[in-house]
Order: sequence, then C-alpha cells, then structure tokens
Amino acid sequence: TENTREFSVLQSENFGNILMMEVGALLVGKIVNHHEETTVERGLEKGFFEFGGSTVVLVFEPGKVQLDTDILTNSQEGFETKVKMGERIGEAG
Repeated sequence: TENTREFSVLQSENFGNILMMEVGALLVGKIVNHHEETTVERGLEKGFFEFGGSTVVLVFEPGKVQLDTDILTNSQEGFETKVKMGERIGEAG
C-alpha cells in the first residue's frame, strides 16, 4: 500500500512560490485537483480527496514566511499542529 500524492505550485505576491502537496493516507482512493491555470483565491476549492484521511504540506521559499510560534515549538518537540481552513499559520517574512 502506498500514499497518493499530488502537488501544485502557487505563485503569491506576498509569499513567493509555494509548493502545495496533498498526501492521501492509506484509505484515500484518489486525490482530484482542478488542473487548469487560474488565479487562486483564499477559500476556493482547488481539488478534493476521495474517501479517507489526508494531509496538506506547504513548502515555502527560504525567508518568505515566518511561521507562528506554536507551529515551530510543536515541530521541535515532535508534535503535529492541527490547522483548520482559514487559520493563521504565519506571516510574510
């Protein structure tokens, strides 16, 4: 068994290029992304997971983002930080 993965590169005026990788856990049947080139707006759907658990990984260019203290502290201590849609994770660096 293998996790499924899809990724997009988002171009942001404030945060530079952002790699957004969706990872479908064991029981995810499929990751479906809308692949047309478009302007991304906060809160709009860019894709979805079909059945099961999942996570999203964001990778930022060095120096473009200052992550919030709770995320940094939890990561250093080996804990995940659950983030809900629309919650702040940091600010432009």
